[in-house]
Amino acid sequence: MSLAVRLLLALGVVAVLVTALVGFAARDVAQAEVERGFKHRIDAAMKGARGELVWEADTLAELLAPLCKHDSFVDRTLLDLERAGGDVEKLPLGRGIALRKLVPEQCKALRLDELVLITGDGEVLGADDESRLGTRERSLARRLTEPPGKPQLVWRKGEATIEVHCSRSSSGVTLGLIGARKIEPILERVGNAYGATLRLGGGKGPPPGPGSLDKTLTIDEIGGLEVDASISRQPMFEALAKIDSSIFLTGAIAVLLSVALAVFMARGLSQPIVELAQQTREVVRGAPRPIRGRGGRELEQLAHSFNRTIDELTRMRRRLARTERIAARREVARQVAHEIKNPLAPIRAAVETLRRLRDRDSPGFDEYFDEATRTVLDEVHRIKTIVSEFTKFARLPPPKFERLDLEELARGVVSLHDDKEGGSGPKVGIAAESIAAVLADRDQLVQVLTNLVQNGIEAASAERDDPVVTVAIEQASEREVLIAVSDNGPGIAAEVRNRLFEPYVSTKDQGTGLGLAIVQTIVHEHGGEIRCDDAPGGGARFEIVLPVDGPPLLDKAPTSTGDTTG
Repeated sequence: MSLAVRLLLALGVVAVLVTALVGFAARDVAQAEVERGFKHRIDAAMKGARGELVWEADTLAELLAPLCKHDSFVDRTLLDLERAGGDVEKLPLGRGIALRKLVPEQCKALRLDELVLITGDGEVLGADDESRLGTRERSLARRLTEPPGKPQLVWRKGEATIEVHCSRSSSGVTLGLIGARKIEPILERVGNAYGATLRLGGGKGPPPGPGSLDKTLTIDEIGGLEVDASISRQPMFEALAKIDSSIFLTGAIAVLLSVALAVFMARGLSQPIVELAQQTREVVRGAPRPIRGRGGRELEQLAHSFNRTIDELTRMRRRLARTERIAARREVARQVAHEIKNPLAPIRAAVETLRRLRDRDSPGFDEYFDEATRTVLDEVHRIKTIVSEFTKFARLPPPKFERLDLEELARGVVSLHDDKEGGSGPKVGIAAESIAAVLADRDQLVQVLTNLVQNGIEAASAERDDPVVTVAIEQASEREVLIAVSDNGPGIAAEVRNRLFEPYVSTKDQGTGLGLAIVQTIVHEHGGEIRCDDAPGGGARFEIVLPVDGPPLLDKAPTSTGDTTG
């Protein structure tokens, strides 16, 4: 994951977390404050309902008491009843008509919801509701026997009312007034004032809405009246939904701002790092120049440390290369000394035998002379070959790197060894695809391919009449090329394969065992690898993988940096 993506994710996560923590903390505080406000409102509404209902009841009692004591229409009606002996039927016709009009007018004047004028036995003489005139209501008659002025909770036609009565008696005749206030309009008025819903309790009123805050009030002064108060939380839920929307919107804006900031910062931070990485890749590929860091003290320190490390690694590589060459030469010298001892023994024996035969004047001297000198010459030639191969190995120079067309180079080697006339000679072919130009030493790669092709021809010719060697070149990866040399010979024995590239290990009777060691040395100094395996159709297959840009940490800059394709 790149630095820009990590920075983008980090700032995005921080923005989301901060917005969520601050936003939802503010949401919780707002919800708590709203809940507290609801509780205060419902307590105030219940307190207001109690005060209003009690005040209405007291006011109702204060309004009726004077009417019963000295109001003219009550006095006249009571006097007429006394004259009629309490018989309503004997009341003057004009009195009845007057009461039909006076009682409703009095009800309106006092702003009462109900007003009823009744006799002691419950017969209604006047009422705001004309349907009640002339009826007899025993419950109202019993009410007159109770102490006057005490509020009563009465349900009439499904509506709750506060009723207060007063009465006067004279000469065995009783006349009373009963006034009433409806409770629900009072509750509605108080509820609207406090933003609450007030309704009759005890299951008498409509049920509260879902999610509301509820509380019940009992008013003992009005017959134990129960009032349920509720405040809908729906406005709170709507407000919280708006807060949530604001939080999400703020979070989205914060994320967008963090993304923009991350992109800006990533460009400022990653660009110097990308440039530094590019410089390091060029140095590793062989560009002998120090890298420079910009964009901060840390990057400058990193560049300085990298330059010191590369300098030390370069010196170590040179020392290691010299050490490896010295060690290889010592090993080869030891092997040469060992190999030279072998032909010296028959040479010495042949010379000593000739000297003895000559001293004895042996008749067989002339006959043995030819055999002995032939042996001496063969062994001297063998020693010369060993010394020549050792000289090649010991004098192998460091590679001189240049950009070269590997396909063209390989075709030149193949052309020198292929039997173009179609005779019984070896068939050497090439299969190459378009590859990038390789940074390498031309002469040393020619030596590598020549050695492998000749080994393949000799191995196949020893077993077959139709020796075939194939050179294949392809792009192994973006940074590597593959060279494969295959033959149709007997292949490599398993017991020799692991030691095949060691000096003086050979599968040929007259081989010195230095050819493949030289090949491996050249390949390794080019930063590549060589391996041997069985060919798919039989025989041996040598594969060489070389880096396109040469070995890392070259001793000096490449002579050409142009990229071409072969």
